[in-house]
Amino acid sequence: MKLKKNGAKLVNFVVDFVNGDVERGAFELDYAGYVIECFPKFEKEHPRLARRFADTVDRTYDDCVGMPDDELRDALADALDVFMGIDVV
Repeated sequence: MKLKKNGAKLVNFVVDFVNGDVERGAFELDYAGYVIECFPKFEKEHPRLARRFADTVDRTYDDCVGMPDDELRDALADALDVFMGIDVV
């Protein structure tokens, strides 16, 4: 899958958090801003991928926001795998 500018920016921000390159506090402060800034443009770039992101990664974030850091990272990593079509074992 090839993401265009805004989809890539949004996904890469989540990947940075999952990889430990962004602290939980900064992620939570900035995530909503990334979604507000990038998601509408992502929908225009690729509507089906944007919907898939919303149904996987964004839904997981909403459902797991109260989890400890490592559990949230793991849940988002699994959601990213589903979003990218990678089989989660």
